[in-house]
Amino acid sequence: MIFSFRRFIYSLILVIGANLYSAQVLALELKGAATYQELGKDYYIASLYVTDSSQDALELLVADKGQQMKIKVIAKRWSARKWRAQWQNNIAINNAVDVDPNLAKAIASFTEFPLSSLRAGDELIIDYVPNIGTTIHFNNHLVVATKNKKLYSYLLNTWLGKFSPNRIFREKITGRATPETELLVMADKSVAKERIAEVSSWFVSEEEKRKASREKELLITEELNRQKQKELENSRALAKKLSAEKAKQEALQLAQKKQAETLKRKQQSKASNLEKQKQKSNQQKKQKQQLATKKKQQQYADAMQAYYKQLYLWQLQGKVNESVIYPPWAKQFSQQGPVELTFTTDRSSNLFNLVNNTTDTSKILVQEVERRLRLALETIPRPELLKGDRWNLAIHYVFDPAVKELEPLPQPKKPSSLSK
Repeated sequence: MIFSFRRFIYSLILVIGANLYSAQVLALELKGAATYQELGKDYYIASLYVTDSSQDALELLVADKGQQMKIKVIAKRWSARKWRAQWQNNIAINNAVDVDPNLAKAIASFTEFPLSSLRAGDELIIDYVPNIGTTIHFNNHLVVATKNKKLYSYLLNTWLGKFSPNRIFREKITGRATPETELLVMADKSVAKERIAEVSSWFVSEEEKRKASREKELLITEELNRQKQKELENSRALAKKLSAEKAKQEALQLAQKKQAETLKRKQQSKASNLEKQKQKSNQQKKQKQQLATKKKQQQYADAMQAYYKQLYLWQLQGKVNESVIYPPWAKQFSQQGPVELTFTTDRSSNLFNLVNNTTDTSKILVQEVERRLRLALETIPRPELLKGDRWNLAIHYVFDPAVKELEPLPQPKKPSSLSK
């Protein structure tokens, strides 16, 4: 608040001083006028007003006499960047460096005030008022107000200094050459009201600047927050989308996994069933083979038992045949005929259940065969591999006086597999 009040008082003093000096301004005389060019391009009409046009402007300034520099822009467009570069360069090459911070601040305000390009018709008035200082107006708007006399001197040196624009410019601005009437007419044209209003936004108070800055910062903050919120929403939407896609993908993968597992189970079940069927078939085949083998083995075992039984009977029959003696009385009585005895024997060669199946044959003959049978049982060993406890057998013998000697009985043959 103190700063604003001081600024207000200082601005009021400058305005009052400028009004008091207006009479002097009206009394100023045109020293000279010239066109400022750079690289072949016309930028503005420079006009210099002094209290005594017959004297040197720099000497008048040293004598603390009032002066005015007037700049009338004639360039169609003079960018703020170009404005700043030209004035900073011209000030630097025509003046010694001064460390006065107020001067540096004032020069900066002058060279950097345009917020956009200057246009043809724009006007700058640079006044030096003794005991008041330097004021600069752009299109009737105050740009700089300072008690510092050096500011005006530094700006005047850009026209009159060692490195002024050129010889022609220097001759015309110092009055050694008469300015063209057309140039003066153009320089005196008033600034359009619309243009004055248009550039008014360039010039605001410190409080307004701070307010505008705060509003700008607020807008920037709001925009950043909005963008941040939008980014957050986009991020959430993206995260939601990604989450949904992930869930969808996971569900798809789970479904595919379940489908694969189901297919695998089916395949495994099918393979298992096929394996079971194969195993069952193999088992059945094996069982069948085993049964066949067992049957074959049983048949073979039965055949072997039959063989051993036949062998035993063959041995008994052979023994009976070779030991039977035709009873003399039987021969005397011409007794003949077959004898068939069925009997049972055991492991101890005992004789059981002896039955004569030829009752018509002489008992003498039957008794002879029976006696020889008992002898055979006592002398013929039973085959060790013959199984069982008792065996039913039958012995045959035929008594025939015409037969001198019986033919030997054929020996039973072993089953073929037994001999392999």
